[in-house]
Amino acid sequence: MDKNVKKRYREEFENKNVEMGILVIKNKENRKVFLKPTLNAEAWINKTKFMLKNGQFENAELQNDWTTLGENIFSFEMIAVLKENENQFFDYRKELTKMKQAVNESLLKNEVEHY
Repeated sequence: MDKNVKKRYREEFENKNVEMGILVIKNKENRKVFLKPTLNAEAWINKTKFMLKNGQFENAELQNDWTTLGENIFSFEMIAVLKENENQFFDYRKELTKMKQAVNESLLKNEVEHY
């Protein structure tokens, strides 16, 4: 591969913004949701789809629905985004935990069923 192409790919990778926040896997048929706080949305979605396709997902009920109903019934959505903080000591995991709790409470108020 050409050095310039490699350099361009490396720069694109290094400058890529990583989206952090609360992801939801939503079953469009029964409207159940699975919440996941993540520091890298794209990576988590790719990993999760792989695990679901191979029957290895952490939530057995969601895995069963995926297997029986098919992947077209599900959507992956970012419902809360965590922006980068300039403070180098900012605890992103702690903030994501707080965000997940707030989103969870909001969904419960709206009587959204969870996996």
